[in-house]
Amino acid sequence: MTTPLEPITFGERPLRIEDVLALANRQVPTRLQDDAAYRQRIAKGAQFLDSLLDKEGVIYGVTTGYGDSCVVAVPLEHVEALPRHLYTFHGCGLGTLLDAQA
Repeated sequence: MTTPLEPITFGERPLRIEDVLALANRQVPTRLQDDAAYRQRIAKGAQFLDSLLDKEGVIYGVTTGYGDSCVVAVPLEHVEALPRHLYTFHGCGLGTLLDAQA
């Protein structure tokens, strides 16, 4: 009988290479650090972006494209999807997955 692995917690503790390998191989579940102080730090970052957006109206990489596309405005309804599109774009064309144990 195998024992279930402890979830990897995303939080203040840095990830170890063993954590990254376990995540890449989908061997462990994940969770976010759940103490109130840590969650407040995350909320504070989101509040900062909201206030900056209210003041400036434009935030590079949040409501604009990246690099040469920084002059392209991203409609507010697409802002949440922008980071996913970025890593999907950069991940295309890589071919088969590399063996992390090589």
